[in-house]
Amino acid sequence: MVKSLGNSSGQATVEYILLVSFVAMAFMLLSGMIGDIQLTERLMKPLKQDYARAYQYGNPKAKGYDDGGPLHHPRAVPGSGEGNFRLFINPDATGSGDSE
Repeated sequence: MVKSLGNSSGQATVEYILLVSFVAMAFMLLSGMIGDIQLTERLMKPLKQDYARAYQYGNPKAKGYDDGGPLHHPRAVPGSGEGNFRLFINPDATGSGDSE
């Protein structure tokens, strides 16, 4: 049988301090690695470019007049040859819908 080592009050406190220190070191290590590989810039690129263009122009590849000329832009330009003209028609407004 093993003898008791004596008073063990404070052991839980020491274990919590060690646990918190390990978690803090892991957080600092990971935050340093995220900064080194520029992960935040990679994650924000679609939000700043692709999703913004998709919201603004309706196409993630679209460019406006401020981005070097319109490309894949929903506009009516006769004879442009780009094939980027889109016309959105509400079928209920034309009277050809099957609504009762």
